[in-house]
Amino acid sequence: MLGYSLRPLAILLFAAVAGCELEEVSLTEPEDLLVAEVYLKVGAGEIELVAFLQWTLGSDGPSDLREATIRVQSPDGVPVPLFPTDVAECLVPELTDELEGVCFQAPPLEEGRFRPGERVEVEISTADGHLLRGGMVLPGDFILLRPGAMGRCALPPGESLEVLWNRSDGAWAYAGEALIHGLREALSPAGIEIEEDTVTLLGLSVTESDTTMVFPQEFGVFDRFDLDRDLALALQEGLPEGATARVVMSALERNYINWVRGGSFNPSGATRVPSLRGDGVGVLAGIVRKTVEVVGATPDPETPSCLPPS
Repeated sequence: MLGYSLRPLAILLFAAVAGCELEEVSLTEPEDLLVAEVYLKVGAGEIELVAFLQWTLGSDGPSDLREATIRVQSPDGVPVPLFPTDVAECLVPELTDELEGVCFQAPPLEEGRFRPGERVEVEISTADGHLLRGGMVLPGDFILLRPGAMGRCALPPGESLEVLWNRSDGAWAYAGEALIHGLREALSPAGIEIEEDTVTLLGLSVTESDTTMVFPQEFGVFDRFDLDRDLALALQEGLPEGATARVVMSALERNYINWVRGGSFNPSGATRVPSLRGDGVGVLAGIVRKTVEVVGATPDPETPSCLPPS
């Protein structure tokens, strides 16, 4: 601990300044703080509600977090409980071995249990009495104007798609995520060899009124230094023929923007701003999503074009 690590240094200083009077200083142990992150995602045909709890000094905190109670209050007045589950439901694979904590997840929820624009509140209590509370208002609903609510569309090779949506009330920013798969086979005719067949690209519109994003070029703004160079250049030309992308546009409310940080994704600065109050820190964040599947192919009667008529 910090107090013990200073003792040899204190002894050496005492020997070096023999005859001088030293003031005794007491060091306090750092506090083991509870951190809670609760994320509610609405739309794209489903509702996802997960929470991740951890102690700041590691897994051996004041109490076993698996015994914590988490209830999210929906507008109908009936609380939704969350239960411990596999940590992979909360963390991306590269973080599962780095972070010590417990993941909680709500059981499957019927569509409409939480709706865009509604207020949601959470209460978290641990077995030893730690208590956190907070609330937020989900962003308002919005519509994908381009390519529209067709579910699946074709983007001709060499073309770009300007995704367009209307404004979501209460949104502080919009995120675009594209999960592209089938890349290895799609790029092999061009002599491009890549290790991963699937990549995820992230883009961000940093104001509530910025409601356009170009796919795929502007979806890789946070990934350009991690992508294979040849792959990055190929995606600047459009979605390769034969590849398929699941494109998700998300309206993000204030709590999300003020809390979430990672890599170069720091939309409101480098400091996290918590939205939960009580014996710890954390966030209750809301996301409203729309999704469309984009196929790199020439349009046909079964798969209409993602692009507007010329």
